[in-house]
Amino acid sequence: MMENVFEALIFDLDGTLVDSASIIDRVMMEWCSQNDIEFSVLKSSVHSSRTEDTIRNIAPNLDARREAKKIEIMERDSLVELREIPGASSMLQMIPDGRWAIATSSDGATARAKLAAAKLPHPSVLIGADNVSSGKPNPEAYLLAAKSLGYDTSACLAFEDSDTGVRSAIAAGCRVVIVGSDCKTSHEMIYATIEDFAELSLVFPNASSIKVQIQYT
Repeated sequence: MMENVFEALIFDLDGTLVDSASIIDRVMMEWCSQNDIEFSVLKSSVHSSRTEDTIRNIAPNLDARREAKKIEIMERDSLVELREIPGASSMLQMIPDGRWAIATSSDGATARAKLAAAKLPHPSVLIGADNVSSGKPNPEAYLLAAKSLGYDTSACLAFEDSDTGVRSAIAAGCRVVIVGSDCKTSHEMIYATIEDFAELSLVFPNASSIKVQIQYT
């Protein structure tokens, strides 16, 4: 068992708290078909980047901001099948309000819709793509999330599923737990890797501490 003490927790959303990969792929395949773009080109672009940044990279002839808004709406209309990553809901319900945040590449409205669809709690601090000037791997989302919570990033533990997101959290100064098996980044700031939240437990020794325990099965 591994354990350590932090003051606040910051979570990515897609692939970390919600199992949205199939929904995102389906939406993006439809968008690619509408815009005569090979889905394989988009699929190979950086995972966990803001949609606006991805479009700007692969289709500079399009209005990236306008197309990103279209895609976010398409995602919100496709959330019936959305499910939590196992253990996410029960874990989040344990954390006191003001001690956790979400830093996601979805825009705020889409992120809140995903939380509702997956029946997950809503944090007091949610930093979406529309709250930052630069998306992941830029550290802005994590820096803003920690600042909004009132904690230094060195006291925060981030949860991420992608290399892009992990680089963002590390650049901000957070320790990181990798969720799932897609991320290949190796770094001394990576605290642990878990398959899902069934391997994690939280203990609250006092009003200012969150003890994170990892029990591998």
